[in-house]
Amino acid sequence: MFEAKHNQEREYDELVDWDRRLTREAPFFRRMFAESGVRSVADVGAGSARHAIMFRSWGLDVTAIDPGADMLELARENAAAAASDVRIVEGSFGEVAGILGEKVDAVTCTGNALPHVRSLAGLQAALADFATALQPGGLLVLHYLNHERLLKHRVRTMNPVFRETPGGDKFFMRLLDYTANGDGVLFDFVTAVRDPAVHAGAYTIDSWPKTLDVDPTGGWSLRSRRSLHFSMPPALIERELARAGFREVRFLGDHTGRPLDADADESMIVTALRG
Repeated sequence: MFEAKHNQEREYDELVDWDRRLTREAPFFRRMFAESGVRSVADVGAGSARHAIMFRSWGLDVTAIDPGADMLELARENAAAAASDVRIVEGSFGEVAGILGEKVDAVTCTGNALPHVRSLAGLQAALADFATALQPGGLLVLHYLNHERLLKHRVRTMNPVFRETPGGDKFFMRLLDYTANGDGVLFDFVTAVRDPAVHAGAYTIDSWPKTLDVDPTGGWSLRSRRSLHFSMPPALIERELARAGFREVRFLGDHTGRPLDADADESMIVTALRG
């Protein structure tokens, strides 16, 4: 079971084009951190720690926090590969302030992590914890899918992604469904994988019928997992940030800093300052 889960976490790193993503997002974070005088960061729901490693490379004091042992193992591998001494620790939403032991200048929560709180009570606890972890005036940056667009248009799928990997060709597909009262989004993460040995087989015109007889699937197999996310459209998150003591809440449509188009943008960035 652990190996299957560990493969899923590694596939998250394969799904994302990290070089391209971090190149696109780095100027935004540098600007936000500079404007707020950020020297210390807690990256919550840090996953494979790609953002945390980048922040640390800028000379910031960074703690990457994630609840999954398998993801933490991958994060540590990524940190070792980058020769980074970023701090990587296990922890869940609601535990951040206790883990840190002292207040930080910024809390980031990206990669669609925050909706894993699963409920309004879970969201409230997470935001209260972020506020406790932050210095007065500290910066909060959230980044997750634009739930207003998903709920309004009942989006059922996201663009598939193809990757050539050492483990074979892979198609990553994300299918969406919704809870009856609209407070949750169900994600089915489906991965189609082709056995690299089959893909590397030397097909020829003469061998083609025989090859089909041996493996009529072409070496493809499917695996899937389901994840439930709590729905957090802009009006709800703005209300709960105010309840937790945050101010100057801004909704952005991408990392250029343009305002969110709630009807059209696939994801959204939320920034706020602790009061």
